[in-house]
Amino acid sequence: MHLTDRIIVTGANSGLGKCIADLDDSFIKLTRSNRKKIMNNFYNESSTVIIHCAFNNSIDVKDYYQYVDDNILLTEELTSLPHRKFIYLSSINVYREEDSAHKLSKLFAESIVNTEATNPLVIRSSAMLGKTMRYNSFLKILKEQNPTLSLSEKSSFNYVLQKDLASFILKSIKTDIVGTYNFTSRGNITLKKLSDLFGTKPKFGNYIYDTPEVDSGELKKYCGFVNKSCIDVIKEFRTNYEY
Repeated sequence: MHLTDRIIVTGANSGLGKCIADLDDSFIKLTRSNRKKIMNNFYNESSTVIIHCAFNNSIDVKDYYQYVDDNILLTEELTSLPHRKFIYLSSINVYREEDSAHKLSKLFAESIVNTEATNPLVIRSSAMLGKTMRYNSFLKILKEQNPTLSLSEKSSFNYVLQKDLASFILKSIKTDIVGTYNFTSRGNITLKKLSDLFGTKPKFGNYIYDTPEVDSGELKKYCGFVNKSCIDVIKEFRTNYEY
């Protein structure tokens, strides 16, 4: 990265945003509470890289303005800041057949980034495992002997490590890589196979969540992390992380 780069990371309170923001004290952490202040401070910066990880994942949306502001308006506002590179964390959920607020919001935000940002890099990632991940079905199956889940045992997921994606994002700042890429591991895993792997016996629900099987394609030229199998990712997380 340039010696004069200022790095802005959004979504710095949780998930991948927090994972990246915690790597360097010099990174600027943009959150809901300091959004206006950060925006005002950086309108005159000449060399800024924006890593946009923030996203409102609400399933049951009650405040529609807040949802649009978090996912669409913030993205548009960020692209208006002077910057030399813009990295947006999207999701492989954009490949799901059925439409949803999550899918459409990601596609709308991608379109804004690709149209308005300078040197845009859009990363469509699968589910991430790491220290700052939320407590979800994966952790319930890992940590609880008999968890109760809303998802069916037939539900499938693809997992990557937060640290691998964070490492790729930081390396990409130093390169001229732009465009839209999938960041996935090889092969998906069902929740039934996951529970068998961990030796737990969940009480499964009826809803089947089927993750699209998406190849990382061109990203393989730039990033070796995407050559890991999904099982290898899970085993590495289980071995190396405290949770």
